[in-house]
Amino acid sequence: MNESVPAHTDARHGEPEQVPTVRLAHVTGVDALQDPDPTEDYHEASRMYPGIVDPLLTGATRLEQSGDMRISVTRAVKRHPHRRFVPLPPAALGEARLRDALAARRSGRDYGTRALRLDELATLLHAAYGVTGTLGGSCGAVRAAPSGGALYPLELYVACLRVEGVDVALFHFDPSRHGLELLRSISSDEEVARLTPYAELLGPSAAVVLVTGMLWRSRFKYGARAYRFTLMEAGHAAHGLLLAAAALRLAAVPVGGFFDRKVDAFLDVDGVYEASLYLLAVGAESE
Repeated sequence: MNESVPAHTDARHGEPEQVPTVRLAHVTGVDALQDPDPTEDYHEASRMYPGIVDPLLTGATRLEQSGDMRISVTRAVKRHPHRRFVPLPPAALGEARLRDALAARRSGRDYGTRALRLDELATLLHAAYGVTGTLGGSCGAVRAAPSGGALYPLELYVACLRVEGVDVALFHFDPSRHGLELLRSISSDEEVARLTPYAELLGPSAAVVLVTGMLWRSRFKYGARAYRFTLMEAGHAAHGLLLAAAALRLAAVPVGGFFDRKVDAFLDVDGVYEASLYLLAVGAESE
């Protein structure tokens, strides 16, 4: 049934004229949801309530009792010691001001032809998830993105398509060593473009940063709510990269619409203990 809302005043009678509008529930599809709705079920399962503690969450207690463990979790990162390692140059944002980067930040979908410089890529990765200091004077590391409990469940990968000084290949970013681990070669831009229905966002770019979540790094402490925290953190990391791209005058666009299983297979992750969360395409601005 349609609803009516006032549109403008009828000059003849001095009363608002009613214009039929469609029901919001019908447009959004809320009235067609199945019951039970898994989205609502998850959201309810991950709620917090005063005075209620999940008795199965023993990890939080163990974490509080072990100083060594608290330091260790801040160093969470995958390692591929048998892979070739490419050190990255220091991050360099130059004289960029935050207010200017915020004002300039746009989703850039048109890329220039020049290759991305390695120092530009290094700056983007550092701004997203790089190590920026230590935790309370200890040897525990903190990073550019805020993390629930400083557990750092994210991993960043880079599909380098046109980056100076590196192969056309898939790399893993190691924030602790500020470098890239070479995982494998990439056959063509098309291999990357097929990861999303929006191929025009990825194929012409110079590099694509792929963000995954190692969910149990957070879940052992926070239970079901850890999934919320991990998604929040992916957004934090992505925004750091996007602001750095704006400061460097690069074109960058976040891509949330992708084929999950294809991205998982591209990265060789299982999609359960480590799952794809976000893609970010970047390149030089179009001339």
